[in-house]
Amino acid sequence: MNLEQLALSRHSAVNFVKDFKMTEADFKQIFDLTKTAPSAYNLQFANYLVIMDEEKKDRVFELSYKQYKIHTASAVVIVLGDRNSIEQENAEKIYGPMKMLQMMDEVDYNQTLELIKGYADGLKAAPHQLQLELTRNAGIHAMLFMLSAKHYGFDTCPMHVHNVDALREEFHIPAHLEPVMMITIGKSVDKERPRGYRKPVGEFVQFNSY
Repeated sequence: MNLEQLALSRHSAVNFVKDFKMTEADFKQIFDLTKTAPSAYNLQFANYLVIMDEEKKDRVFELSYKQYKIHTASAVVIVLGDRNSIEQENAEKIYGPMKMLQMMDEVDYNQTLELIKGYADGLKAAPHQLQLELTRNAGIHAMLFMLSAKHYGFDTCPMHVHNVDALREEFHIPAHLEPVMMITIGKSVDKERPRGYRKPVGEFVQFNSY
C-alpha cells in the first residue's frame, strides 16, 4: 500500500470487532514505525500508555462518558506529552551517542545543547507555550501512529481525553506526563464506511498571502 492508498484508506472507526485481540507484538511493530516521527530538536516528546486489559479498559469507558467505541476496541491508547523532554538530561541522552559515533563533533554537540537549553528556558518561562509544544509534538507523533496502525491492518479513532485528573489517579500517570489525546484501536466493523465531507483545497489553502 503506497502513501496515497494509506491516507485514503484510513478512516476514524466508530465501532470495532468486540472480541478481536491485539498483542504487544502488534504494538511493537506499530511503534517501531511511529518512532520515526519528527519532533522539535528531536527531543521526542511523545509517550504512550496502551491499555489492553479489559477491566482497565472498562475504567476508561466509564471515565469517557461510556462511548461505545471504547467498549469494543481492542485497546485504548493514551497519548502523553512529556514535559521532561526539554530537560538537559534528555538532550544529552539523545545527542551523546551521536557525538560518540562521530556523527557530530564536540563543537556541534555543545552548540546544539546550548540551543536546546535556550529553547527549554523559554518554554519554562511560558507554561502555555510549553503546553502548546507538548500538544504539537505529540499530535504529530499520534498521526503517524494512526497511519502506522493502518499500514499493519488496524483501525483507529482519535478522541478527546476526559476526566484527566481521575484518569491520572486510576493509571498512576506521573505529573510530568500530560494527556494530550486518546486513540481507540482494533479492527473496524464498518469496512466500507464512507468518508465525511472534506472541503475543497481552495477553501483552506492560500498561497503567499491572505
